[in-house]
Amino acid sequence: MFLRTLRKRLFERLVLHLALVLGLFQALLLHWLVVVAWGGRGPGLLRGALLAAALVAANALLVPSLRRARRRRGLPGAVARAYLECGVAVLLLGAVLVPLWLWYLPLAALWPALGLDAAGAHAAFRAVSIAAMAGVAVVLAWGYTIGQAVVDRTHLRVHLPGLHDDLSGLRLVQLSDLHIGNRLEEERLDDMLARANALDPDVIVLTGDLFDFDPAHVEDGARRLACLRARHGVYAVLGNHDAYVGSDLVARMLGEHAPNVRLLRDEIARLPVEWPLYLAGVEDPGRDWSARGAELEGLEVVAAQRPDDGPVVLLVHRPQVFAQAERLGFPLVLSGHTHGGQLALPLPGGQINLARVMASHTRGVYRSNGTTLYVNRGIGVGGPALRINCPREITIVELTSSAA
Repeated sequence: MFLRTLRKRLFERLVLHLALVLGLFQALLLHWLVVVAWGGRGPGLLRGALLAAALVAANALLVPSLRRARRRRGLPGAVARAYLECGVAVLLLGAVLVPLWLWYLPLAALWPALGLDAAGAHAAFRAVSIAAMAGVAVVLAWGYTIGQAVVDRTHLRVHLPGLHDDLSGLRLVQLSDLHIGNRLEEERLDDMLARANALDPDVIVLTGDLFDFDPAHVEDGARRLACLRARHGVYAVLGNHDAYVGSDLVARMLGEHAPNVRLLRDEIARLPVEWPLYLAGVEDPGRDWSARGAELEGLEVVAAQRPDDGPVVLLVHRPQVFAQAERLGFPLVLSGHTHGGQLALPLPGGQINLARVMASHTRGVYRSNGTTLYVNRGIGVGGPALRINCPREITIVELTSSAA
C-alpha cells in the first residue's frame, strides 16, 4: 500500500520530480566532465552543493514553463523544445553515471587497503566512465535521428471465436498515439496516414491519443485524418491526451472535418459486412493515466450493450484494463498508450522499457484465458522525439475464424 501511494504521488507531479532530478544530474554531469573527463579541479563540497541546489531550483521553476512554451511557433518554442530534449539526454546520461560512481567509490576506498596506488582506481574509473558515456551519447544520437524515424509494419493473425468463415481474413489496420501537434503534423502526418491507406485495409482503427496537448492543432489534424480510407470504415476512440486537449472539441472537429472517422464513445458499432462483427469503443477518462490494474466504468457500459450474435473487438486506449476486459469476456483488445516505452533495452521483445513503471503490458501480444491483447507502439511520440529499440508501428491485425 505504501509503495502504491508513493508511486501515485510521484506520478501526480511527475514533471516537477523529473525537473528536480534533472538539476541534480546536471550538477553531477558537470562535475564528471570537469574532474574526471577533463582532469581539472572540482569546486569543493560546499560550492558543489550550492551549484547543485541552484540547478535544482532553476529547473523546478523553468521546466513547467518550458513544457508550455514548447507548443509555440518560432524561436521561443524551438528553444523550449531544445532544452527539454537536452534535459532528457542529461537524465539518461545521469542514470548511467550514478551507478558508475557507486561502483567507483568503494573501489577507491578499497584500493589503498590492498596496497595499490589509488591513482589506478581513478584511471580505471576514468576509462570505463568515458567509454560508457560515449556509448550512451551515440545511442542517444541514433534515437533522436534514425531510431525515431523508423516505422515498423507488424502483421498479426488472431483467431476470433464466433467469426463467420466468410469474414476470415478481414484485416484491421491499427494506428495509435499519433500525438498530432508534437512533431507529427502537416506533411509528416500525411505520410503516416498514406502508409495506412497503402495497406488496402478492410477497417482502420485509431486507439487513442490522436492529439497531444495543443488545441491549435485539432482542426488541421482532423482535416488530415479525413484522408483515411478503409473498405468497411474508420473507427476511433479517445485517449488521455485527447481528454487534455478537450474530448468534446476533438469529437466536434472530427464530426465537422473528418466525418469518415466514426468516434466510439463508450458504444458499440456493427461493421457494414454481411455477417455480424462488432467494434466496441471505450473513451479514456483522462485521469490516473499511470494507474496499474485500473478499471474503466465505460468498459462496463459497453459490456452490458454487447450483442450475442457475433464477436466484438474492443478498442480501448490503455492496456491496464486487460484484466477487466478478460473478466468481461472480450476476445480481442486493441490498445496503445505506452508507446512501447519509447526507450527499451536491446532484449528479445523489448519488454524491459520505460513504460514498465506504469503498465505490465507495454508492447506486443498478450494472451490470457481466451482474451488476446495487442499493445501498439504508436506512430507518434510523447515528449521528446526519441525512440531507442522501439520503432514506430502500424499493425495489421488479420482476423481468422479458425484456431489453426
